[in-house]
Amino acid sequence: MSSNRYLSSKNRLFERLQQLDDIFYFPNTTKDTVRFVKREFKFLDIFLSLQSFTYECPNMLDVVQKVQALFEDALFDFSELYLAEYFDLCPFIVQNKIWSIKMEIRAKYSFPKISSSPFSANKDGIAILNFFTKFIDTVVENLCDLVVDSCSLLYVPENKEHTEDVLKELKLVQYFVCFVSERFIEPQSQYHVSFFTHVLAVVGHASMLAWFYLSGRGYENQDVIVVGEINVFLFLQMELKPISTVIYPTIRKAFQSKLPRIHGLGYVDFLLNNLKEFQSRHSNSLASVTNQILIIQKELESLQPFLKAITEGRDNDLDKIHRCATQLIGKAYEVEYIVDACICKEAPVWFLERWLLDIIEEITVIRADVAKIQEKKMAGDTKNTSTSHASSSSASTPRMNEEIVGFKDVIEKLRDQLIKGTRGRDVISISGMPGLGKTTLAYRLYSDRLVVSHFDIRAQCCVSQEYSRKNLLLVILRDVIGKDSKSRESCADHELADELRRVLLSKRYLVLLDDVWEASAWDDLIGCFQDTNNGSRIIVTTRNNEVANYARFRSDPLSLRMFNDDESWELLRKKVFGEERCPPLLNNIGQQIAKKCGRLPLSIALVGGILAETEKKEECWEQVGNNLVPHIHGDSRSIIEHSYRILPYHIKLCFLYFGAFLEDSVINVSKLTRMWISEGFIKCFEGKSLEDIAEGYLGNLIGRNLVMGTKRSIGGKIKACRIHDLLHDFCKERAKKENLLLWIKRDQNTRQFSHRMSIYGERYHTEERSSCWSHVDSIILHYNCLVVGTVSHIFRSFKFLKVLDLEFTSIGSFPSDLVYLRYFAATWESGYSAAKAWKSSISSFTANRWNLETLILKGARGRKLPPITLCEMVKLRHLHIYECKFTIKNAEEYLENCKTLYDLRTLSYPCFSCVLDVEMILRNTPNLRELRCQVHGTKFYYRENFQRQTEKYYVLNFPAQLEMLQISRKSSFHIDENTLPFCISSPNLKNLRLEKFHLHPRHFSAIASLQNLKVLKLKYILSGSIKWKVSNGEFLQLEVLELDDLRIGGWIVEDDAFPNLQHLILLECKSLKEIPSCFGDISSLKSIKVEECNESVNKSARDIWNTQVEDYQNYGFEVFISATRHYYSYSDYED
Repeated sequence: MSSNRYLSSKNRLFERLQQLDDIFYFPNTTKDTVRFVKREFKFLDIFLSLQSFTYECPNMLDVVQKVQALFEDALFDFSELYLAEYFDLCPFIVQNKIWSIKMEIRAKYSFPKISSSPFSANKDGIAILNFFTKFIDTVVENLCDLVVDSCSLLYVPENKEHTEDVLKELKLVQYFVCFVSERFIEPQSQYHVSFFTHVLAVVGHASMLAWFYLSGRGYENQDVIVVGEINVFLFLQMELKPISTVIYPTIRKAFQSKLPRIHGLGYVDFLLNNLKEFQSRHSNSLASVTNQILIIQKELESLQPFLKAITEGRDNDLDKIHRCATQLIGKAYEVEYIVDACICKEAPVWFLERWLLDIIEEITVIRADVAKIQEKKMAGDTKNTSTSHASSSSASTPRMNEEIVGFKDVIEKLRDQLIKGTRGRDVISISGMPGLGKTTLAYRLYSDRLVVSHFDIRAQCCVSQEYSRKNLLLVILRDVIGKDSKSRESCADHELADELRRVLLSKRYLVLLDDVWEASAWDDLIGCFQDTNNGSRIIVTTRNNEVANYARFRSDPLSLRMFNDDESWELLRKKVFGEERCPPLLNNIGQQIAKKCGRLPLSIALVGGILAETEKKEECWEQVGNNLVPHIHGDSRSIIEHSYRILPYHIKLCFLYFGAFLEDSVINVSKLTRMWISEGFIKCFEGKSLEDIAEGYLGNLIGRNLVMGTKRSIGGKIKACRIHDLLHDFCKERAKKENLLLWIKRDQNTRQFSHRMSIYGERYHTEERSSCWSHVDSIILHYNCLVVGTVSHIFRSFKFLKVLDLEFTSIGSFPSDLVYLRYFAATWESGYSAAKAWKSSISSFTANRWNLETLILKGARGRKLPPITLCEMVKLRHLHIYECKFTIKNAEEYLENCKTLYDLRTLSYPCFSCVLDVEMILRNTPNLRELRCQVHGTKFYYRENFQRQTEKYYVLNFPAQLEMLQISRKSSFHIDENTLPFCISSPNLKNLRLEKFHLHPRHFSAIASLQNLKVLKLKYILSGSIKWKVSNGEFLQLEVLELDDLRIGGWIVEDDAFPNLQHLILLECKSLKEIPSCFGDISSLKSIKVEECNESVNKSARDIWNTQVEDYQNYGFEVFISATRHYYSYSDYED
């Protein structure tokens, strides 16, 4: 049989066996038989691979032909198989054939004599080493099957310890071969040739012996074990040990070469916590290295003050300090790997002991270097290498939504084109080079008050270089019709396009398409935007003039000019001083620096960020100016590089981490900071939460204009952010260079390793990644990344994962062995098999997640998640489970067995069966800060052994630290029995949202008594004929009031209520007759937004505007009135 014919048969056979294994209705015994047969064929394939490199074995030629023929016959047999009840007939015949050939091979087999000619003569060294890598991976995988699952046909109970010892040695060889295959095109010398030859022979021999003499339960009636032959495993260990001894330094070098060259200062914290936990949980496995681990613990703890000082000191830019920190954290990575290898028995004890002893010696050297640095500092010999930069320990106050600087003439012209001009549909195209401010200008026009009031509907999306038509349509629909667009995610592209076209057809719309790279993107969307001669407009921004001309309709495209000198200096001054004046001594040098920025707004903003962190002295500013390239000529690269270079050590990798996200993506700050924490980027400090420290780091980056805040809470807290395309490119490139992050897209195949992988594309083959990638710390799968192979492969192969972001990837099972996992986000897949697997999978997952800090689970609506299963996740800080059922069946058992989750800070979107369950959860989460939940029933359900509450209204005491509370009723709010069954008491509550409840006067009074409340949102609230009366002195701190479909008998507000209110939002309040006139006298009020309310309400809003502007000269006061509902306007005020 030709080799191509055999390869085709082999690949198709393995695919067919995998298909049979994946059939969900096959019983486990049938699946086990399939796996056993597959395992046997893998060993036969190893035999054939080995024979292709051997010589002096003519007696094997006929056996080789029989094996090749068996692959073809088995393919035919299994291809005809469809029903489980007929399954046993086929494997029985195939197993007999395998057994017969196996005995024949064993009778003729001897230690393989490997020819070295393929290594020395073959010019394609990569192909040889690829074969080597796959060969040893297959051998190790098959041997692992022999000792892993004791219930499987593949399991071999006899001599398990011998097999495990051989496996440990083979895994060292496996890692070595992987390292070599990544770096050498072909063997470099005759010594390398001989070494590879010997390794191949030993590894192949180990596989064959294991197959011959330890074949598992698949041949229960066959006498497989031959007395005395098992001693060959002792011989194998003797053969492997010299190889392993030689490759120890190579393996360690391989591990070190893959470490990031920049580290998070919090990684040592993780290691020390894990070491304590591991010694408690795995004391027997770690017994042989306990002394070494204790020494390392003590050494690392003694160096903690040194790491803490890096985040606080002014002199943390010294190269030697950085070098010591990098070396020290690198040792933490190594210790983590060694401890895990010891627990999992993946390496020989002699190997691990030697490695730990080397680490102890090296940490001692680092500690001595640190002591010398500290001595010099105490003696005053160490001076700050740059006196121009302020301390990095304090975060700058983030600036966002600032008034745009420059382009005033352009804004006036484009505003007129948007709200005046032709009645027909028109396209306003803005083109220009990166960094000119196209996006800033477009969003300024998009949010202009006159523009907003002119259009019925507004929608926006960022297209970017890599885009999906479906995702763009969903984003636009979300703006047009609201959050219900999520239900349309299963629709086809053409269905979404048709719906969008129908919705826009009768409306005057404004659509912003930002960052369009290709004309094809315009073609994908333009069919949705029909021309009905009602003055609709489309804004397009692009760096490509051809795209701008291609999208031209009536108006000519605008090629955005560069800044003039005055605009350059005005922008730089605002970035440094805000609304304050620039000191006269800095005017001249400031204007010179502005000119050096090449009239490019992005460059000016970045230099402004540098100057904002620089002492306000003339000589310091001159130093910054001297460091700038004299003439940038529109290229911001040098300024980006300089801005990065002067970043504090501990913030650099936080900035580079932005390269893990998609270009132009708006990043949720909570998600970003939680990922930073889980990655070990954040060093802990007493008295401050990790989240607060991380937000301080982000504030520092925003203050330097490296990151833009795009969404904020009413208190000024940044809720979402993004970075410019050029900065994103820089982050990706530098993160790859620093071995911090590898970005993989589409069908890109790369052999480069990184501890973090960000994957985007429609096809990605995880199963092509060998054991070399097992040390990956983080995997982020973006939308449209349909993983070829199962997600379970990730769960098996990447055991050191700390961050696994599968938010846009459906899973049907949870990882069971990822003990280091700190951040896990996923979407639970729909379907019968997934529903059946939920209960057992979630229970096993939560039982072993003592390290997990963030769990985000979507797609599990209606699934039951008993709260008691969370007890083992003692480090959990953030739990987001979208509409999972939280039901406590046995209250006494829960209170007795459930551990207190002291670290839990946020709990979002569980669905409680009743209010009592809410209270019981609150008892075990004393430090909860944010709670968003649904309550299925509003009645107070009473269970056995709980005293019945006799009061009409129950006072529910929330945790003292609770700042955000959102409670909604599960069912329709039109049902009569949905009165809120409790009153809220929480002294530090700042943000409250209630939805789908009846509220009585007592409820309103309780809410008004919340002294620290700043944001109140009432949605679908009924009070019948009851009037809501707000008395003087109530809602003293309230800044945002949003009333959405509030149905009350009337609204009475006394003169001195709401004294600090800034924003009033009224949505679909049909029962409301007017806004109380006293709002016109509130000096702090900045805006009123009214949508889909009565005309009398609109009139009262205009009257209030007259009072605020004409009587009190509050010229910044704004009123937005719309006859239709907008679903995008209020994100700026979310908490």
